[in-house]
Amino acid sequence: MEQLIFKVKGSSSDAYEITFIKDGASLTALCTCPAGQFGNSCKHRVAILDGKPDSISSDNADQVPTVTKWLVGTDVEAALGKLREAEKNSESTKDDIAALKKKLSRAMNS
Repeated sequence: MEQLIFKVKGSSSDAYEITFIKDGASLTALCTCPAGQFGNSCKHRVAILDGKPDSISSDNADQVPTVTKWLVGTDVEAALGKLREAEKNSESTKDDIAALKKKLSRAMNS
């Protein structure tokens, strides 16, 4: 099992902690922000999964590529891919996108 922890700037003055855990073919992504604590998808985890270190306040932003490598072949990658496709599809409804965000949340929290 491997683990990486990042600190990110939140929209308030609070900093949040994001933990990525790679265990075999499984990737878990946890965040201490309100959305993450309620088991919902959050922009903090998704940004790092997308390879964007912009909001990271800890000194390990150079480890983001490790997380993107861990993502390959996981259920989190599949769920994120489906969400991205729906966001680009003009026929996708808000309900479609909300349902895919829930699937992504379940994948990240498992």
